[in-house]
Amino acid sequence: MTQSDPIARFDGKTLSYTYDNGWDFSNSFEGNIRITMSPRRGELREPVQMRELRPDVFLVSWIDAEMGMLAQIIDLENGTVLATIPSEDEPNTTEIISAAISSFVG
Repeated sequence: MTQSDPIARFDGKTLSYTYDNGWDFSNSFEGNIRITMSPRRGELREPVQMRELRPDVFLVSWIDAEMGMLAQIIDLENGTVLATIPSEDEPNTTEIISAAISSFVG
């Protein structure tokens, strides 16, 4: 199996998705930089690491200034995102949340 360059696959594109808890995001990519507009924090420009796990399924990770290391599995074929985030309810634990992709354009 030949893997594509995930940075090239996302470069210049915008991925929009909504988590089951109602959080709504649109992330644009410039090379390995993930750009997100946060109502509370303004524009976030975070370097990401990406790996294609299988065709159209990508692991994306980055360090967030407030939340620490975050990771997503982006499944373009099935239109889903899974993310690990720090738990708001239990210190020193994480939780997995899921989202539906509404668009991937660029």
